[in-house]
Amino acid sequence: MTSLKNKFMCHEKQSFSRLFRSHLLQTQTCLSMFEDLNLINHWRISRKTLSRFILMVRRGYRDPAYHNWMHAFSVCHFIYVCGMNLPLAGDYLTDMEFFALFVASLCHDIDHRGTNNSFQLQSKSTLAALYSSEGSVLERHHFSQTICILNTKDCNVFESLTEKVLLDRIRDIILATDLAHHLNILSNLREMADIGYNRESPKHHNLLLCLLMTAADLSDQTKNWSNTVQVAKLIYEEFFRQGDLEKALGHNPADSMDRERACVPSLQISFLDYIISPFPAPRPFIFFQRGSRKT
Repeated sequence: MTSLKNKFMCHEKQSFSRLFRSHLLQTQTCLSMFEDLNLINHWRISRKTLSRFILMVRRGYRDPAYHNWMHAFSVCHFIYVCGMNLPLAGDYLTDMEFFALFVASLCHDIDHRGTNNSFQLQSKSTLAALYSSEGSVLERHHFSQTICILNTKDCNVFESLTEKVLLDRIRDIILATDLAHHLNILSNLREMADIGYNRESPKHHNLLLCLLMTAADLSDQTKNWSNTVQVAKLIYEEFFRQGDLEKALGHNPADSMDRERACVPSLQISFLDYIISPFPAPRPFIFFQRGSRKT
């Protein structure tokens, strides 16, 4: 397999854009990322199994404007950048935790319907009936779909591992993509940032995994202007389609979901001010300390 670094000059940079790249090229890049991170050799993953797994994950994504395979690729690439440029695995996370994080980043929005958790509850959807008692309706569904793929013949990339612990980690990481969860643990993240990361603390390991996953999920907001503008258009087109559905059901959508009332620049500035800018950056490792990953 040709290494990703031989294909793209900026493969290890956050500026690497997933926009306008074909699904085939993104799939090939995913295989290369697994190889560059030494996950294939370290965990003795069959290349055929890995290829089937990635193809099944890609097929599991629907085609809403934003929460689609391209978004999954972008989020996975952010974790790849972290893994290649920061001393995460072995220093701040265990090798197993980093493996779980990388796989979860690829699977975190499988079968997203282009509508949010509030819509699932409001419309009394099938997903709400299945998962609403536990909260994070969509995120629990994404994890369920991940399990289905792993249970598909010749798609289990975790064959060499004790699955229970690994799947518990993946579940927690995917649940962390619910922004409500991030806001709930924000005080804990800030405390960790203030006192410093304790490698011996299971709580800090879990918080770091959640932080990295949320950062990856929002990482398009940190790229160049051209990428950010294109992504914003996709996000709001998805929002507006949900708003249209809400109107058809006789509901009054929020301003951000209403194509007739939304002021996108103001909404984006508010999002950057209240979600992105206050994002905690625990010292001393993220996002400013550069180091090589152990392989």
